[in-house]
Amino acid sequence: MDGLRLRAAREYAGFSLTRMAQATNYSKSYLGLVETGVNPVTLEVVAAYERALGIGMYRPDINHPRLKKIEGPEHLQRIREAVEAGDPDIFAQGPTSSSIDAAVAPVVGPGAIGNFRRWAVSGKTSTLRANAVSILGFLPGRENADIVVRVLETDATVRRLCLASEVSRLTQCGWDVALAVADDPTTAPEPRRLAAKLAKEAVDPKDTESRWCAGYLLQRLAPVLGSGS
Repeated sequence: MDGLRLRAAREYAGFSLTRMAQATNYSKSYLGLVETGVNPVTLEVVAAYERALGIGMYRPDINHPRLKKIEGPEHLQRIREAVEAGDPDIFAQGPTSSSIDAAVAPVVGPGAIGNFRRWAVSGKTSTLRANAVSILGFLPGRENADIVVRVLETDATVRRLCLASEVSRLTQCGWDVALAVADDPTTAPEPRRLAAKLAKEAVDPKDTESRWCAGYLLQRLAPVLGSGS
């Protein structure tokens, strides 16, 4: 566990650093140093975050052989500077982890948000478009949500990648299985278990992409669930 994952979990839950300090009885400055990697992540700090945010506070990553992850605070800063300058950087190199999406979304400025909006619609590769959709899904605002929905409804390739990512993240199945379920949700190895997890995602107010994908998959799982399988 590293500090960036703690930060991503905190920001995904909507906790400011001040609020987290109050909830954990650690100082704001100390937690800031932990999250940026200056101070080590101890079991006591992880336990304090879990008490504040709940057990299982970390969004699991998708199970993909080319998954891109943040390598440290300096790497996150480089990513932010790149996208602000119009360079998609890691978002064009492969599927990005939940920790990247949750960590980048809160710190990007208007210029980077505009770039992600453009990449979601007209990025050169489906990987870039899907990653941009994931970032926009974390951002507040009607315009970002509308772009996410429009792309998922009209770009079949991106929709398949996003659906597979949702399945992989929730069930930790192999990527080949996740793609097969994205193509035909009724082939899910454990449809009721998947449906239970999707039901929670479908009402998640923090992630437009996840809500849309969960609703799409649940609708198509209905025939299997209704049959008592």
